[in-house]
Amino acid sequence: MFRIKINGQPQDYKNSCTIATIGNFDGMHIGHMQLVETMNNIASKNHLKRLLITFEPLPLEFFADLNEQNRLPRLSLIRDKLSILCNHGIWNACIDELVILRFTKSIAETSYTEFIENILIKELNVSHLVIGHDFKFGKNRAGNISHLERYGLSLNVVQPFYVDNQRVSSSMIREYARLNELKLVKKYLGRNLQYTSRVIHGNHLGRKFGVPTINLSLSRNKPALWGIYIAYVYIDGKQYNAVASIGKNPTVSDLDTYKLEAHLLNVDLDLYGKVATIEILEFLRHEHKFSNLDDLFQQIYSDLDQARIIFQEKINLKD
Repeated sequence: MFRIKINGQPQDYKNSCTIATIGNFDGMHIGHMQLVETMNNIASKNHLKRLLITFEPLPLEFFADLNEQNRLPRLSLIRDKLSILCNHGIWNACIDELVILRFTKSIAETSYTEFIENILIKELNVSHLVIGHDFKFGKNRAGNISHLERYGLSLNVVQPFYVDNQRVSSSMIREYARLNELKLVKKYLGRNLQYTSRVIHGNHLGRKFGVPTINLSLSRNKPALWGIYIAYVYIDGKQYNAVASIGKNPTVSDLDTYKLEAHLLNVDLDLYGKVATIEILEFLRHEHKFSNLDDLFQQIYSDLDQARIIFQEKINLKD
């Protein structure tokens, strides 16, 4: 278990009890934020400490790995959840602590009674819970709302959140991402899709062709998008215009691994080891396997030219 303190402001809690909400929170979409806002309202009235409890990897990812199946696409990495929670409402964090439960075989085998008694009550001192209507937990997802009520926990059950008569869910947003319907992704996510991770070394091939890139560590995570995109890159509080590539780089690699890299337009910096956020703005084209490197980089140069035109148009619209 990892506990990350987010709200650094002094708090005047009347007691040490906490209120929590639990879930995968992939993407931290507008439906998830309804849970957080409900929790905030209750916490402010009762002077409770606010916890958001999530899992890493996601339970479905753990079982996919266990059964040697493909992982589901991710809408956010763990750093993105942290960033969104810290910046929600712009001025202050919307929770006090982010609690990350490492989803292992031990957690998977934890019964719902053990989860309630040992994790929620004993470890985290939870007295209030804000959960979705279909919340299930514990081994084989055997625990439900009625089991929580038996332990005397105060519950607030939040109903599904709808926009234009469509229920907002991570699975629905993943499908729009797969189709590169980025406007709909933004509508239901509440923001542009972004990925935040540490910059690592790649194969340095782009630099040889005059197109250096930053490569973000994805570990075993599979992004929800696939293709070439216009993007903003944020590093050390600065914003850069960029072209991002999400995929498997089939022209230069036969490995079945996903890569996320971006070329910063008109900038060449040593950024290895930095934490970067790539915010996806617009879809440019699908990823293709080219017959040779010359053809690949001719296309990349064309992508960069198109990106410069689009960013200039954005500047002109602001003026």
